[in-house]
Amino acid sequence: MKSLLMRFPQLCAPLAAMGLALAAGAAQAETVDFSLSGDSFRFGLNGPLSRLIGGAEGQYDVGYLQHRDDGEDSYAVHAGFLVTGDAGLRDLDLKVGAGLRGVYIGGDGDNGGAIAPGVKFDARLPGYERLALTGYVWYAPSVVSFGDIDSYRDLGIAVSYELNRNAAIYLGARNVKFGVDGGPDVTLDTGLYGGIALTF
Repeated sequence: MKSLLMRFPQLCAPLAAMGLALAAGAAQAETVDFSLSGDSFRFGLNGPLSRLIGGAEGQYDVGYLQHRDDGEDSYAVHAGFLVTGDAGLRDLDLKVGAGLRGVYIGGDGDNGGAIAPGVKFDARLPGYERLALTGYVWYAPSVVSFGDIDSYRDLGIAVSYELNRNAAIYLGARNVKFGVDGGPDVTLDTGLYGGIALTF
């Protein structure tokens, strides 16, 4: 297990490149996501997990978060998957998912990564499906972290509105933080952000 964790930085870039290649070759159902806050931006790509695993229900997800503060640059690149489905509520269209994310954090400071389990939800009222409340939590303790990193947390919530079937805008808040061996926790991103999601 330890050798796999140490090799994760070498594996993460090919995984992200594979996700981008899938989007380039896919005709539909891939979503490109771009969001901005005062000090950061995040680019994401997700699509059907069945493109990677035949018949699988869920989504793959790759992304890149860049943060700049007082001339210092930090970034986090991730690749992961969620197994998703309907929660079965009668008066609410609620989809939930659970999965794993591999993340690598680098930049001007500490470097390392983690394998984080997480959950995500998408809630819509029947008859108002264009409006959605979404949220997610990813967390990795020290036992599944490596390098200079001894923990990782990424959580957020957002309200989105579909302009049409292929484009949505959203506003939300997120907090991305990681722990450092022998030092205080570092906040990679926090606060309000806005973004756009385009589905092809």
